[in-house]
Amino acid sequence: MNSKRLLTPGFINKIDQQLLKNNPVTWSTRIHLALYYGLGFAIVITLLCFILPDDARNGSTIYNWIILLSIISLLAFIFWMIYLLRFNVFKRFGKWGSTDTVKTFFIYFIITLLIISWPFIPLIVQSIRANAAYTSDELAKDINDMNLKLCQLERDSLDIKFDRDTFQVSNIVVGSETKQYKTVDTDETVNMYGYYIIDTAVLRSKLTDADSVRKINDSLYVFYECPDFKFIYNYSVDGYSGDRILSSMDLYRRVLQYRQTIDKVKLEKELAHLFSKYSRRHESSSLIINYYNNNYPYDHNSINNSKAEKLNKNRIEDKYDLDYVNRPIDNIADKKYRWDSSTIEICWRVAYYFTLALSLLVLIYRHTTRRTFFLSLLASVVLSILTGLFLTISNNEEDAFFTWCIVYFIIFSVLTATIIIARRRNVISGIGLNLLVFMTPFLPIIITATYYDALRRQHKYDYQNERERQNYYSLFINEELHYFM
Repeated sequence: MNSKRLLTPGFINKIDQQLLKNNPVTWSTRIHLALYYGLGFAIVITLLCFILPDDARNGSTIYNWIILLSIISLLAFIFWMIYLLRFNVFKRFGKWGSTDTVKTFFIYFIITLLIISWPFIPLIVQSIRANAAYTSDELAKDINDMNLKLCQLERDSLDIKFDRDTFQVSNIVVGSETKQYKTVDTDETVNMYGYYIIDTAVLRSKLTDADSVRKINDSLYVFYECPDFKFIYNYSVDGYSGDRILSSMDLYRRVLQYRQTIDKVKLEKELAHLFSKYSRRHESSSLIINYYNNNYPYDHNSINNSKAEKLNKNRIEDKYDLDYVNRPIDNIADKKYRWDSSTIEICWRVAYYFTLALSLLVLIYRHTTRRTFFLSLLASVVLSILTGLFLTISNNEEDAFFTWCIVYFIIFSVLTATIIIARRRNVISGIGLNLLVFMTPFLPIIITATYYDALRRQHKYDYQNERERQNYYSLFINEELHYFM
Protein backbone atom coordinates (compact mmCIF):
# COMPACT_ATOMS: atom_id res chain seq x y z
CA MET A 1 0.00 0.00 0.00
CA ASN A 2 2.80 2.41 0.87
CA SER A 3 4.57 1.72 -2.43
CA LYS A 4 1.59 3.19 -4.29
CA ARG A 5 1.98 6.64 -2.81
CA LEU A 6 2.70 9.22 -5.46
CA LEU A 7 6.36 10.30 -5.70
CA THR A 8 7.25 8.66 -2.40
CA PRO A 9 10.84 7.30 -2.30
CA GLY A 10 11.80 4.09 -0.58
CA PHE A 11 13.33 5.66 2.52
CA ILE A 12 10.03 7.41 3.33
CA ASN A 13 8.23 4.05 3.14
CA LYS A 14 10.83 2.53 5.47
CA ILE A 15 10.35 5.39 7.95
CA ASP A 16 6.61 4.85 7.67
CA GLN A 17 6.94 1.17 8.56
CA GLN A 18 9.31 1.84 11.45
CA LEU A 19 7.06 4.46 13.00
CA LEU A 20 3.98 2.27 12.58
CA LYS A 21 5.64 -0.64 14.39
CA ASN A 22 7.57 1.22 17.10
CA ASN A 23 5.84 4.59 17.60
CA PRO A 24 2.23 4.56 16.41
CA VAL A 25 1.49 7.91 18.11
CA THR A 26 4.04 9.73 15.95
CA TRP A 27 3.04 7.67 12.91
CA SER A 28 -0.62 8.67 13.27
CA THR A 29 0.29 12.36 12.94
CA ARG A 30 1.78 11.66 9.47
CA ILE A 31 4.69 13.95 10.31
CA HIS A 32 7.08 12.09 8.00
CA LEU A 33 4.78 12.37 4.97
CA ALA A 34 3.78 15.96 5.80
CA LEU A 35 7.41 17.08 6.01
CA TYR A 36 8.36 15.27 2.81
CA TYR A 37 5.50 16.58 0.68
CA GLY A 38 5.30 19.96 2.45
CA LEU A 39 8.99 20.80 2.12
CA GLY A 40 9.04 19.42 -1.41
CA PHE A 41 6.14 21.63 -2.42
CA ALA A 42 7.82 24.64 -0.77
CA ILE A 43 10.98 23.99 -2.79
CA VAL A 44 8.95 23.73 -6.01
CA ILE A 45 7.22 27.05 -5.26
CA THR A 46 10.56 28.70 -4.54
CA LEU A 47 12.10 27.45 -7.79
CA LEU A 48 9.06 28.58 -9.79
CA CYS A 49 9.23 32.05 -8.23
CA PHE A 50 12.89 32.32 -9.22
CA ILE A 51 12.40 30.91 -12.73
CA LEU A 52 9.29 32.79 -13.85
CA PRO A 53 10.00 36.28 -15.29
CA ASP A 54 9.40 39.07 -12.80
CA ASP A 55 10.70 42.56 -13.56
CA ALA A 56 11.10 44.49 -10.32
CA ARG A 57 9.98 47.66 -12.12
CA ASN A 58 6.54 46.24 -12.88
CA GLY A 59 3.55 46.54 -10.61
CA SER A 60 3.24 43.60 -8.27
CA THR A 61 0.85 40.75 -9.05
CA ILE A 62 2.01 38.84 -6.01
CA TYR A 63 -1.47 38.85 -4.49
CA ASN A 64 -2.62 36.39 -7.14
CA TRP A 65 0.09 34.04 -5.91
CA ILE A 66 -0.98 34.56 -2.30
CA ILE A 67 -4.65 33.80 -3.05
CA LEU A 68 -3.75 30.69 -5.08
CA LEU A 69 -1.34 29.34 -2.46
CA SER A 70 -3.79 30.12 0.36
CA ILE A 71 -6.38 27.94 -1.40
CA ILE A 72 -3.79 25.19 -1.88
CA SER A 73 -2.81 25.47 1.80
CA LEU A 74 -6.44 25.07 2.82
CA LEU A 75 -6.82 22.01 0.60
CA ALA A 76 -3.57 20.53 1.94
CA PHE A 77 -4.76 21.05 5.52
CA ILE A 78 -8.05 19.28 4.73
CA PHE A 79 -6.18 16.45 2.99
CA TRP A 80 -3.95 16.06 6.03
CA MET A 81 -7.03 15.98 8.29
CA ILE A 82 -8.46 13.14 6.17
CA TYR A 83 -5.30 11.14 6.87
CA LEU A 84 -5.63 11.89 10.58
CA LEU A 85 -9.17 10.50 10.57
CA ARG A 86 -7.97 7.13 9.34
CA PHE A 87 -6.37 6.10 12.65
CA ASN A 88 -6.36 7.57 16.16
CA VAL A 89 -4.25 5.84 18.80
CA PHE A 90 -5.93 7.78 21.60
CA LYS A 91 -9.50 6.84 20.63
CA ARG A 92 -8.58 3.23 19.85
CA PHE A 93 -7.25 2.68 23.37
CA GLY A 94 -3.70 2.30 22.17
CA LYS A 95 -0.58 2.85 24.24
CA TRP A 96 -0.58 6.53 25.21
CA GLY A 97 2.34 7.91 27.20
CA SER A 98 2.20 10.82 29.65
CA THR A 99 4.01 13.15 27.21
CA ASP A 100 2.30 11.99 24.02
CA THR A 101 -0.37 14.71 24.15
CA VAL A 102 2.23 17.48 24.32
CA LYS A 103 4.32 15.74 21.65
CA THR A 104 1.42 15.42 19.24
CA PHE A 105 0.48 19.06 19.79
CA PHE A 106 3.95 20.23 18.81
CA ILE A 107 3.89 17.94 15.77
CA TYR A 108 0.51 19.37 14.75
CA PHE A 109 1.95 22.85 15.23
CA ILE A 110 4.97 22.13 12.99
CA ILE A 111 2.85 20.61 10.21
CA THR A 112 0.29 23.43 10.31
CA LEU A 113 3.01 26.07 10.30
CA LEU A 114 4.63 24.43 7.27
CA ILE A 115 1.32 24.49 5.37
CA ILE A 116 0.61 28.10 6.34
CA SER A 117 4.11 29.22 5.29
CA TRP A 118 3.52 28.53 1.59
CA PRO A 119 1.76 31.86 0.76
CA PHE A 120 4.72 33.78 2.24
CA ILE A 121 7.29 32.20 -0.12
CA PRO A 122 6.51 34.34 -3.24
CA LEU A 123 6.73 37.52 -1.16
CA ILE A 124 10.16 36.56 0.15
CA VAL A 125 11.49 35.45 -3.25
CA GLN A 126 10.24 38.63 -4.91
CA SER A 127 12.12 40.75 -2.38
CA ILE A 128 15.28 38.68 -2.91
CA ARG A 129 15.08 39.18 -6.68
CA ALA A 130 14.46 42.91 -6.35
CA ASN A 131 17.46 43.27 -4.03
CA ALA A 132 19.61 41.36 -6.50
CA ALA A 133 18.48 43.54 -9.43
CA TYR A 134 18.91 46.96 -7.75
CA THR A 135 20.98 47.99 -4.76
CA SER A 136 19.89 50.73 -2.38
CA ASP A 137 22.99 52.81 -3.11
CA GLU A 138 22.30 52.48 -6.84
CA LEU A 139 18.74 53.73 -6.41
CA ALA A 140 19.82 56.65 -4.23
CA LYS A 141 22.56 57.68 -6.67
CA ASP A 142 20.23 57.50 -9.68
CA ILE A 143 17.50 59.49 -7.92
CA ASN A 144 19.99 62.20 -6.95
CA ASP A 145 21.50 62.30 -10.46
CA MET A 146 18.10 62.62 -12.11
CA ASN A 147 17.00 65.41 -9.77
CA LEU A 148 20.26 67.31 -10.23
CA LYS A 149 20.12 67.06 -14.01
CA LEU A 150 16.46 68.05 -14.14
CA CYS A 151 17.14 71.11 -12.00
CA GLN A 152 20.10 72.06 -14.21
CA LEU A 153 18.09 71.70 -17.42
CA GLU A 154 14.99 73.49 -16.11
CA ARG A 155 16.58 76.15 -13.92
CA ASP A 156 15.02 78.98 -15.91
CA SER A 157 11.61 77.35 -15.71
CA LEU A 158 11.57 76.87 -11.94
CA ASP A 159 10.16 79.25 -9.38
CA ILE A 160 12.98 79.47 -6.82
CA LYS A 161 11.27 81.98 -4.56
CA PHE A 162 11.18 80.80 -0.92
CA ASP A 163 8.04 80.97 1.22
CA ARG A 164 8.59 82.72 4.53
CA ASP A 165 6.94 82.95 7.94
CA THR A 166 7.72 85.31 10.80
CA PHE A 167 7.84 84.02 14.37
CA GLN A 168 8.08 85.99 17.57
CA VAL A 169 9.28 84.23 20.70
CA SER A 170 7.23 84.95 23.81
CA ASN A 171 6.89 83.52 27.30
CA ILE A 172 3.18 84.27 27.32
CA VAL A 173 2.08 81.52 24.94
CA VAL A 174 2.47 77.75 25.13
CA GLY A 175 3.12 76.19 21.74
CA SER A 176 2.22 78.35 18.75
CA GLU A 177 -0.44 81.02 18.17
CA THR A 178 -1.36 83.13 15.16
CA LYS A 179 -0.68 86.81 15.58
CA GLN A 180 -3.92 88.74 16.06
CA TYR A 181 -4.54 92.40 15.18
CA LYS A 182 -7.53 94.70 14.78
CA THR A 183 -8.50 96.29 11.49
CA VAL A 184 -8.78 100.04 11.36
CA ASP A 185 -12.13 100.24 9.57
CA THR A 186 -14.30 97.54 11.14
CA ASP A 187 -12.64 97.09 14.53
CA GLU A 188 -12.73 93.32 13.96
CA THR A 189 -9.94 90.96 15.07
CA VAL A 190 -8.37 88.97 12.24
CA ASN A 191 -5.31 86.75 11.79
CA MET A 192 -2.14 88.29 10.40
CA TYR A 193 -0.96 85.91 7.68
CA GLY A 194 2.55 84.54 8.13
CA TYR A 195 3.10 85.97 11.62
CA TYR A 196 3.11 83.69 14.67
CA ILE A 197 3.90 83.85 18.37
CA ILE A 198 5.73 80.78 19.70
CA ASP A 199 7.46 79.56 22.84
CA THR A 200 11.10 78.52 23.09
CA ALA A 201 10.31 74.80 22.68
CA VAL A 202 8.66 75.40 19.29
CA LEU A 203 11.55 77.66 18.32
CA ARG A 204 14.13 74.94 19.00
CA SER A 205 12.12 72.46 16.94
CA LYS A 206 11.82 74.86 14.00
CA LEU A 207 15.49 75.77 14.12
CA THR A 208 16.34 72.09 13.75
CA ASP A 209 14.14 71.58 10.66
CA ALA A 210 14.43 75.01 9.00
CA ASP A 211 15.77 75.37 5.46
CA SER A 212 16.99 78.89 6.16
CA VAL A 213 16.59 81.34 9.07
CA ARG A 214 17.16 85.06 9.42
CA LYS A 215 17.36 86.39 12.96
CA ILE A 216 15.95 89.92 13.24
CA ASN A 217 16.56 90.28 16.97
CA ASP A 218 16.57 88.12 20.10
CA SER A 219 12.85 87.42 19.85
CA LEU A 220 12.04 87.76 16.16
CA TYR A 221 12.93 85.18 13.48
CA VAL A 222 12.07 84.80 9.82
CA PHE A 223 11.98 81.19 8.56
CA TYR A 224 12.30 80.46 4.86
CA GLU A 225 10.87 77.30 3.30
CA CYS A 226 12.50 75.99 0.17
CA PRO A 227 10.20 75.05 -2.75
CA ASP A 228 9.96 71.41 -3.73
CA PHE A 229 12.59 70.61 -6.35
CA LYS A 230 12.48 66.82 -6.02
CA PHE A 231 11.01 65.48 -9.24
CA ILE A 232 12.13 61.89 -8.64
CA TYR A 233 11.53 60.68 -5.11
CA ASN A 234 11.05 57.67 -2.90
CA TYR A 235 11.16 58.03 0.85
CA SER A 236 11.94 54.37 1.56
CA VAL A 237 15.31 54.41 -0.21
CA ASP A 238 16.75 57.05 2.13
CA GLY A 239 16.41 54.77 5.16
CA TYR A 240 18.36 51.89 3.61
CA SER A 241 20.98 53.58 1.45
CA GLY A 242 24.40 54.72 2.49
CA ASP A 243 23.99 57.70 0.15
CA ARG A 244 21.54 60.28 1.42
CA ILE A 245 18.74 61.39 -0.89
CA LEU A 246 19.29 65.07 -1.64
CA SER A 247 16.67 67.38 -0.18
CA SER A 248 15.18 70.33 -2.06
CA MET A 249 17.53 72.62 -0.13
CA ASP A 250 20.51 70.50 -1.20
CA LEU A 251 19.41 70.74 -4.83
CA TYR A 252 18.98 74.50 -4.51
CA ARG A 253 22.44 75.00 -3.09
CA ARG A 254 24.13 72.75 -5.64
CA VAL A 255 22.58 73.88 -8.92
CA LEU A 256 19.92 76.57 -8.45
CA GLN A 257 21.38 79.15 -6.10
CA TYR A 258 23.92 80.36 -8.64
CA ARG A 259 23.69 80.13 -12.39
CA GLN A 260 26.00 77.51 -13.89
CA THR A 261 27.30 76.83 -17.37
CA ILE A 262 26.00 73.45 -18.56
CA ASP A 263 26.42 71.19 -21.55
CA LYS A 264 22.73 70.76 -22.37
CA VAL A 265 23.21 68.05 -25.00
CA LYS A 266 25.34 65.94 -22.66
CA LEU A 267 22.92 66.39 -19.76
CA GLU A 268 19.95 65.39 -21.88
CA LYS A 269 21.74 62.28 -23.11
CA GLU A 270 22.71 61.21 -19.57
CA LEU A 271 19.23 61.94 -18.25
CA ALA A 272 17.59 60.00 -21.07
CA HIS A 273 19.77 57.01 -20.23
CA LEU A 274 18.71 57.18 -16.56
CA PHE A 275 15.04 57.48 -17.53
CA SER A 276 15.22 54.45 -19.80
CA LYS A 277 16.83 52.44 -17.00
CA TYR A 278 13.61 52.57 -15.01
CA SER A 279 10.89 53.40 -17.52
CA ARG A 280 9.98 51.08 -20.37
CA ARG A 281 8.31 53.96 -22.20
CA HIS A 282 11.40 56.15 -22.27
CA GLU A 283 14.19 55.57 -24.76
CA SER A 284 17.86 56.13 -24.08
CA SER A 285 17.99 58.51 -27.05
CA SER A 286 15.08 60.71 -26.03
CA LEU A 287 13.97 62.44 -22.85
CA ILE A 288 10.33 62.57 -23.86
CA ILE A 289 8.04 59.66 -24.66
CA ASN A 290 6.94 59.40 -28.27
CA TYR A 291 3.23 59.44 -27.57
CA TYR A 292 2.21 58.88 -31.18
CA ASN A 293 4.19 55.66 -31.42
CA ASN A 294 2.57 54.48 -28.18
CA ASN A 295 -0.95 55.41 -29.33
CA TYR A 296 -1.32 58.15 -26.73
CA PRO A 297 -3.29 61.13 -28.13
CA TYR A 298 -1.30 63.79 -26.30
CA ASP A 299 0.04 66.96 -27.91
CA HIS A 300 3.60 67.52 -26.69
CA ASN A 301 4.13 70.43 -29.05
CA SER A 302 1.96 72.61 -26.83
CA ILE A 303 4.60 72.22 -24.13
CA ASN A 304 7.69 72.25 -26.32
CA ASN A 305 6.65 75.48 -28.02
CA SER A 306 6.13 77.34 -24.74
CA LYS A 307 9.79 77.65 -23.74
CA ALA A 308 9.40 81.29 -22.89
CA GLU A 309 6.68 80.50 -20.38
CA LYS A 310 7.60 79.75 -16.76
CA LEU A 311 6.88 76.12 -16.13
CA ASN A 312 5.94 75.04 -12.63
CA LYS A 313 6.92 71.72 -11.10
CA ASN A 314 3.82 69.86 -12.29
CA ARG A 315 4.25 70.98 -15.89
CA ILE A 316 7.89 69.88 -15.87
CA GLU A 317 6.78 66.48 -14.59
CA ASP A 318 4.32 66.29 -17.47
CA LYS A 319 6.92 67.47 -19.95
CA TYR A 320 9.30 64.58 -19.17
CA ASP A 321 6.56 62.06 -18.25
CA LEU A 322 8.16 61.55 -14.85
CA ASP A 323 5.24 59.52 -13.56
CA TYR A 324 6.54 56.64 -15.72
CA VAL A 325 9.88 56.95 -13.92
CA ASN A 326 8.59 57.38 -10.38
CA ARG A 327 6.17 54.46 -10.51
CA PRO A 328 8.82 51.82 -11.40
CA ILE A 329 11.08 53.19 -8.66
CA ASP A 330 8.17 52.91 -6.21
CA ASN A 331 7.57 49.33 -7.36
CA ILE A 332 11.23 48.43 -6.87
CA ALA A 333 11.34 50.03 -3.41
CA ASP A 334 8.09 48.34 -2.38
CA LYS A 335 9.55 44.93 -3.21
CA LYS A 336 13.00 45.63 -1.79
CA TYR A 337 11.88 47.11 1.52
CA ARG A 338 8.72 45.10 2.06
CA TRP A 339 10.21 43.22 4.98
CA ASP A 340 10.77 46.01 7.45
CA SER A 341 10.55 45.35 11.19
CA SER A 342 6.83 46.16 11.47
CA THR A 343 5.89 43.92 8.52
CA ILE A 344 7.94 41.04 9.91
CA GLU A 345 6.27 41.40 13.30
CA ILE A 346 2.81 41.40 11.74
CA CYS A 347 3.53 38.42 9.48
CA TRP A 348 5.04 36.16 12.10
CA ARG A 349 2.19 36.97 14.50
CA VAL A 350 -0.41 36.17 11.83
CA ALA A 351 1.34 32.89 11.04
CA TYR A 352 1.80 32.03 14.73
CA TYR A 353 -1.76 32.68 15.85
CA PHE A 354 -3.32 30.97 12.84
CA THR A 355 -1.08 27.98 13.47
CA LEU A 356 -1.79 27.97 17.20
CA ALA A 357 -5.56 28.13 16.74
CA LEU A 358 -5.66 25.39 14.09
CA SER A 359 -3.28 23.15 16.06
CA LEU A 360 -5.43 23.47 19.16
CA LEU A 361 -8.55 22.62 17.16
CA VAL A 362 -6.86 19.52 15.71
CA LEU A 363 -5.66 18.47 19.18
CA ILE A 364 -9.14 18.92 20.67
CA TYR A 365 -10.76 17.04 17.80
CA ARG A 366 -8.37 14.12 18.17
CA HIS A 367 -9.04 13.83 21.92
CA THR A 368 -12.81 14.15 22.05
CA THR A 369 -15.92 12.74 20.42
CA ARG A 370 -17.27 14.39 17.30
CA ARG A 371 -20.50 15.32 19.09
CA THR A 372 -18.65 17.07 21.91
CA PHE A 373 -16.25 18.77 19.49
CA PHE A 374 -18.95 20.33 17.32
CA LEU A 375 -21.04 21.27 20.35
CA SER A 376 -17.94 23.03 21.69
CA LEU A 377 -17.68 25.02 18.46
CA LEU A 378 -21.37 25.91 18.73
CA ALA A 379 -20.95 26.98 22.37
CA SER A 380 -17.99 29.20 21.47
CA VAL A 381 -20.03 30.92 18.73
CA VAL A 382 -22.99 31.50 21.08
CA LEU A 383 -20.72 32.85 23.82
CA SER A 384 -19.01 35.17 21.32
CA ILE A 385 -22.38 36.61 20.28
CA LEU A 386 -23.53 37.06 23.89
CA THR A 387 -20.21 38.64 24.84
CA GLY A 388 -20.52 41.08 21.94
CA LEU A 389 -23.97 42.09 23.20
CA PHE A 390 -22.66 42.57 26.74
CA LEU A 391 -19.78 44.67 25.47
CA THR A 392 -22.20 46.84 23.51
CA ILE A 393 -24.18 47.47 26.69
CA SER A 394 -20.95 48.35 28.55
CA ASN A 395 -19.86 50.84 25.82
CA ASN A 396 -17.17 48.49 24.43
CA GLU A 397 -14.73 49.18 27.26
CA GLU A 398 -11.58 47.07 27.05
CA ASP A 399 -11.60 46.15 30.71
CA ALA A 400 -15.09 44.65 30.27
CA PHE A 401 -13.81 42.37 27.49
CA PHE A 402 -10.82 41.22 29.53
CA THR A 403 -13.05 40.64 32.56
CA TRP A 404 -15.42 38.45 30.58
CA CYS A 405 -12.50 36.38 29.25
CA ILE A 406 -11.21 35.75 32.77
CA VAL A 407 -14.74 34.90 34.01
CA TYR A 408 -15.17 32.41 31.16
CA PHE A 409 -11.82 30.82 31.99
CA ILE A 410 -12.86 30.35 35.61
CA ILE A 411 -16.20 28.83 34.56
CA PHE A 412 -14.51 26.42 32.14
CA SER A 413 -12.00 25.46 34.86
CA VAL A 414 -14.84 24.60 37.26
CA LEU A 415 -16.63 22.53 34.60
CA THR A 416 -13.37 20.70 33.81
CA ALA A 417 -12.75 19.98 37.49
CA THR A 418 -16.03 18.06 37.69
CA ILE A 419 -14.51 15.41 35.41
CA ILE A 420 -12.30 14.25 38.29
CA ILE A 421 -15.23 13.32 40.53
CA ALA A 422 -17.61 12.23 37.79
CA ARG A 423 -18.03 8.56 37.03
CA ARG A 424 -18.78 9.26 33.40
CA ARG A 425 -17.76 12.26 31.36
CA ASN A 426 -20.78 14.24 30.20
CA VAL A 427 -21.16 16.68 27.33
CA ILE A 428 -21.12 19.81 29.52
CA SER A 429 -17.82 18.95 31.20
CA GLY A 430 -16.38 17.95 27.81
CA ILE A 431 -17.31 21.32 26.33
CA GLY A 432 -15.77 23.06 29.34
CA LEU A 433 -12.55 21.06 28.90
CA ASN A 434 -12.31 21.85 25.18
CA LEU A 435 -12.89 25.57 25.65
CA LEU A 436 -10.46 25.63 28.58
CA VAL A 437 -7.75 24.03 26.44
CA PHE A 438 -8.36 26.58 23.68
CA MET A 439 -8.30 29.58 26.04
CA THR A 440 -5.26 28.58 28.12
CA PRO A 441 -2.53 29.73 25.65
CA PHE A 442 -4.19 33.15 25.38
CA LEU A 443 -4.73 33.70 29.11
CA PRO A 444 -1.26 35.21 29.83
CA ILE A 445 -1.72 37.97 27.23
CA ILE A 446 -5.26 38.61 28.52
CA ILE A 447 -3.96 39.02 32.07
CA THR A 448 -1.13 41.28 30.87
CA ALA A 449 -3.57 43.45 28.93
CA THR A 450 -5.88 43.61 31.96
CA TYR A 451 -3.00 44.76 34.17
CA TYR A 452 -1.86 47.55 31.85
CA ASP A 453 -5.41 48.68 31.17
CA ALA A 454 -6.04 49.00 34.92
CA LEU A 455 -2.67 50.75 35.37
CA ARG A 456 -3.47 53.23 32.62
CA ARG A 457 -6.88 54.07 34.06
CA GLN A 458 -5.52 54.33 37.60
CA HIS A 459 -2.81 56.89 36.73
CA LYS A 460 -4.62 58.65 33.90
CA TYR A 461 -4.97 61.98 35.69
CA ASP A 462 -2.05 61.75 38.11
CA TYR A 463 0.43 64.01 36.30
CA GLN A 464 0.38 67.80 36.41
CA ASN A 465 3.82 68.67 35.05
CA GLU A 466 6.49 67.28 32.73
CA ARG A 467 8.25 65.28 35.46
CA GLU A 468 5.06 63.53 36.50
CA ARG A 469 4.25 62.94 32.86
CA GLN A 470 7.61 61.18 32.38
CA ASN A 471 6.99 59.09 35.47
CA TYR A 472 3.61 58.11 34.06
CA TYR A 473 5.07 56.91 30.76
CA SER A 474 7.87 55.07 32.58
CA LEU A 475 5.22 52.72 33.97
CA PHE A 476 4.63 51.41 30.44
CA ILE A 477 8.21 51.26 29.17
CA ASN A 478 8.19 47.42 29.20
CA GLU A 479 4.62 46.97 27.98
CA GLU A 480 5.60 45.76 24.47
CA LEU A 481 8.14 43.33 25.95
CA HIS A 482 5.59 41.88 28.34
CA TYR A 483 3.06 41.41 25.54
CA PHE A 484 5.73 39.65 23.49
CA MET A 485 6.64 37.36 26.38
